[in-house]
Amino acid sequence: MTPKAQEDIRLTQYLNKLLDDMPISEPSSELTDRIMSGIQEKEQAVLASKTQIRRQTYLLNSSIAIAATVVLIQSGIINKIMNIDAGILQLTSFIQHLSQ
Repeated sequence: MTPKAQEDIRLTQYLNKLLDDMPISEPSSELTDRIMSGIQEKEQAVLASKTQIRRQTYLLNSSIAIAATVVLIQSGIINKIMNIDAGILQLTSFIQHLSQ
């Protein structure tokens, strides 16, 4: 065995002996309650941030939809879209007239 490996073994044995000699400590009776309350607080914070992100996304999407609607109304495209049905009827009657 190499001197380095022997030194590592001796160090490990020494540390194990020190750990065996140390008194065993019990956690405080409130440890579990503190850990659980910390977990619950983190979960509530995550839920609150997700709710805020959803709300911001909803507002952003709504604003974009409103802006697009205003642009379409002002440009007159809405009237053209509404009159597509009339144009389709004229086209079908023209095709029927040609086919006869």
